[in-house]
Amino acid sequence: MKVLYLTDSLSDLDGVGRYAMGLIRALEDEVDDLSVEVLLARKHRPTSASVPARWRAKVGLPPDYFFYMSAPRFWVSFAAGLWHTWRAARRADLVHAIKDYPHNFLGLVAARLAGRPCIATAHGTYTVQPLLDRRHARLARWTYARLAALIAVSGFTARRLLEELGPEGRDLTVRTIPNCVEVGPLDEPVDVGPRPWHGLRYTLGIGETKERKGHHLALAAWVEVAKNHPDLHHMLVGRLSGDAYEQRLRGIAAAAGLADRVHFLGNVSEAEKVDLLRGAELFVHTPVTAADGGFEGFGIVYLEASACRKPVIGTLGCGAEDAIADGRTGYLVEPKVDAVAAALARLVGDGELRRRMGEEGRAHALENTWAKNAREVLRLYREVQR
Repeated sequence: MKVLYLTDSLSDLDGVGRYAMGLIRALEDEVDDLSVEVLLARKHRPTSASVPARWRAKVGLPPDYFFYMSAPRFWVSFAAGLWHTWRAARRADLVHAIKDYPHNFLGLVAARLAGRPCIATAHGTYTVQPLLDRRHARLARWTYARLAALIAVSGFTARRLLEELGPEGRDLTVRTIPNCVEVGPLDEPVDVGPRPWHGLRYTLGIGETKERKGHHLALAAWVEVAKNHPDLHHMLVGRLSGDAYEQRLRGIAAAAGLADRVHFLGNVSEAEKVDLLRGAELFVHTPVTAADGGFEGFGIVYLEASACRKPVIGTLGCGAEDAIADGRTGYLVEPKVDAVAAALARLVGDGELRRRMGEEGRAHALENTWAKNAREVLRLYREVQR
């Protein structure tokens, strides 16, 4: 089986990259004769050192900001990308667009010209956003209606997509196949040398400093709980935006007099991330629906934390609902400060509860591996080729 994958990332630093690498690796274990070709977007994030040369990854797609280009530049980029994608699609049995619209629009047209089926993955915000955009809505609807199938990474993402599509989505094959986790790498020994978090008692959050990640909600709850735990710190990992939202986050900690106990670490290496997860008391990530309609489609980080035996706190109304077993591996709470603070206080104050939920989380992660995901995706591949 020959599959062409379209993505803007094969990086450890973002969810799309981890999705692409986890899925393709697991598919190779399931299919002896799988031949992989990957087209990357221009200006993509650095490719992980763990990506094997046999995947034949090369640049051929428009950059990540394709969606935001002016109309003339959009269509010039489309034409250039179409040439590369069509040529690669002719060598494949099917095309899998891991990157959302408009890259999946490009993939669909190239696949149709090559006489190949095209499926796409719906990650969340960037799947639904085009349907709400005055300029792109019609073309996005055209694209979704003609895909051979669409993989939704969570039940929440599938529901949001179908709500916006309305009657036009009636004939679209949407298969919910939740994101998963590679447990093995999280168990490997790491040696990162001395780090600022070593020797501290801390909670951990991971995600870029953008509104839909909900760091403002987690921090506002954390400062309330931390007042009763003078030794407690909070580590925040993820690309720093340097904008007004980041300043808002820093202001929450400063206003509470706790700026010295909230650490904005920015991006860290994969080994450092694992080290942070292993040393944390618990993991807290509280996405919200942002003012621009953005939402969290899943959140692989919840499963990564669970694999490291850490209890997790997430919010309702997002993809966390598919990643957390409420009351077993952690808590799903309303996206409100008092609800998050109550869950934080309970876990911070009860070591036995943290231990028990951590063990439940580990078992949950082991049940939700990429091998399980790959078997479902492979079943879909074979269906669309009939």
